[in-house]
Amino acid sequence: MLSTKEVLLIAALLSFVMFLVLYSARHNRIDGIGELLLANVFGLCAYLLYAFGRELPPLPAYEGANALYASAAAATVIGYRKLFNRNAAVWQAYSAVVVLVTLIAVFHYWYPSFAARTIVVSIFQAGAAGTIFWTVYGARNEWPSSRYPLYFIIAMCTFIAGGHAFRALRQLLDTHAPTSLLEPTGLNLFFLSAGAFALPVLTLGGLLVAHCALLSAAEYAANRDFLTGARTRRALFDGAERELARAMRAKVSLCVMLVDLDHLKTINDKLGHFAGDRALTTLTRVAMKCLRSVDDFGRIGGDEFAAVIPDTDLDDAIKAATRLKNEFYNFPHQCQGIRPSVSIGISKFRPGDSLGTLLERADTALYRAKDAGRNCVMTEEDIVERVALQS
Repeated sequence: MLSTKEVLLIAALLSFVMFLVLYSARHNRIDGIGELLLANVFGLCAYLLYAFGRELPPLPAYEGANALYASAAAATVIGYRKLFNRNAAVWQAYSAVVVLVTLIAVFHYWYPSFAARTIVVSIFQAGAAGTIFWTVYGARNEWPSSRYPLYFIIAMCTFIAGGHAFRALRQLLDTHAPTSLLEPTGLNLFFLSAGAFALPVLTLGGLLVAHCALLSAAEYAANRDFLTGARTRRALFDGAERELARAMRAKVSLCVMLVDLDHLKTINDKLGHFAGDRALTTLTRVAMKCLRSVDDFGRIGGDEFAAVIPDTDLDDAIKAATRLKNEFYNFPHQCQGIRPSVSIGISKFRPGDSLGTLLERADTALYRAKDAGRNCVMTEEDIVERVALQS
């Protein structure tokens, strides 16, 4: 069986390894990583002081070790608060550390009691784990699709808080409770091991959350147009293929809308590219407002956008397009002497259609809209009716 000293040295080694991993991730600009890095520095030093407590003077062995370990817990809480975009509460966390160290000193020098010191430390550590639990649980509506890291953190916080609560109760009620942190009894060794590995485990949970955040940021960058925030061409077409397959399988309606920003070149030439960029960004914002959350809107070219509108017949698609056109035209643009507008072409899904044929018919309708003087909506049926009249 490992000795208590060996357990603490292993925990120190784990904190050092976590420090190295976190240090390599410090340039990713994720809030909370710096605090978790600091927590493992505190933890590493605390574990070493605990391990060699019998060879050290009382001040570093008791107050020093507990102050560092409590600071590690406080930094971990702050790191998690920042990871989940919550108020960091820095001064509250470190004020609690000061209160804890004061109580430890009181129960060391004025009213010597290992049981009292153990109870206040356990309450502090259980409170830190509980705070992390509620931070993660409170952000449940913002959780990413990959929820395993969050379930892992909640489970570990529950185990850690429960373990510290049980340890405090045992120390309070059991007449045979340990009288020293380094006492080599089986149950004391279990509690010591669980407490020593809490910091590395919570650091691992934070790393998993940071990893998910990096993946989400990379996915957003890959799927969103940098300027406007609309879907990229690839992301839009990938989603369109899925909706097209669903429309074929479920025999539901589907419409595709092509939207062209009129006179973008004129805006760029006369007012500068920043004005053109503002017009493109405004168009995206207006489209997001006018379309439903299930509709997909993306930028497929310089001044051309597309929307995939599932479960919608042609009449409703025309209403949505007209609403978008009017909202954009009436928007208070900062384009001196130029009134930005959009031309829109719409096609509807027919059995046997591919995405290419849908886009081709919408494109034909779009060019009819531009030929008709711009700032209007045309559908493939308008073209069919016009051809029929001409014949």
